[in-house]
Amino acid sequence: MACGGGPRQVRGELPLVMLETLSLDGEGVVLQLAVRNINDTRLQINRVNVELRLDSAAAASLNSVPVDVQIPPRGRDMLHFEAMLEPRAVELLAALENNDRNSVGWQIEITFDPDRGRQRSEGSGFLHPVPGQPGRFR
Repeated sequence: MACGGGPRQVRGELPLVMLETLSLDGEGVVLQLAVRNINDTRLQINRVNVELRLDSAAAASLNSVPVDVQIPPRGRDMLHFEAMLEPRAVELLAALENNDRNSVGWQIEITFDPDRGRQRSEGSGFLHPVPGQPGRFR
């Protein structure tokens, strides 16, 4: 037992990403993303590329957005982005808000520090309207 190593340290893994909320703002959108660092070391994020799809159609895209965030080991942080929505995405969210649909599938792809060649994290799920809060979805 004395020669056995301690618990395995998790390092170099990409964070987990979830779309926490999506809020309409005119023809644009405010995205609130939950980013979870699963590593046993601090995660520094300087820039990101974000691609959001709704029902497999392009919805919003952001390139090389500065964020300058440090997430502690096994910690979590929220990232906020504003973007313009594609017309098809506006239609999907309007249908959802008008109860013409039960949900809208979302997929998000984030490249962390693209200038350093880091890999991409992906997340997916379904959006539903937030009761009593028009233009807001979870």
